[in-house]
Amino acid sequence: MPRVDDYKAAIALAAAELKKINPKRLAPRTGSEYFFDGEKEWLVAPYFGQGRRISWPEITVTKENEEGEVSLTEQILILHYILRCTGEPLSEINIDFRQVPEGSFYWSAFVARAKKPLLETFGQDLDFYMKVARRLGGQPVAVGDAGARFLAFPLAPVTHVLWRGDEEFPPDANILFDETISRQLPTEDIAALAGASVYRLMAAARQMRR
Repeated sequence: MPRVDDYKAAIALAAAELKKINPKRLAPRTGSEYFFDGEKEWLVAPYFGQGRRISWPEITVTKENEEGEVSLTEQILILHYILRCTGEPLSEINIDFRQVPEGSFYWSAFVARAKKPLLETFGQDLDFYMKVARRLGGQPVAVGDAGARFLAFPLAPVTHVLWRGDEEFPPDANILFDETISRQLPTEDIAALAGASVYRLMAAARQMRR
């Protein structure tokens, strides 16, 4: 498991690259908004429907109109998306994690980080899953027995799919991505993004069950 120092190093590397780039050029291809107040420049990027501010010339990531700090993992995802995103339109063709570059190699980690928690939390109650998903902005999809699509970033949707199971097969789940996802994020970040999409729902589910 990466250490805090590893996360901070990844953030520093991404920030060093972003310092070299005019943020105004990045806005159109990342689906972000560009702002300039005469001294500082910044982008506001949607992250699961919430604004995240990326500021120049000192690259920082903060919440827009919200309290609290942005976690190191989230900062990495946001900086890497802003840095790597090509602006290529979504294909609307879904793939699973094994179809992204080196996805099969990281499959077991992906299952532990994202698929298993999704299934363990919601596999026995798909109606509750849909209730939680809708509350967090998920758009229902006609795949499996229950499913929702979340716009993690403007060009990086994440789709959950769940099956009820029956006498022959146990409940199952999967997480899908647009086939362009590898042009927006590296494979390790794709796994982290899937995990983030699940953890948000798990946190909301705990609140709703109280």
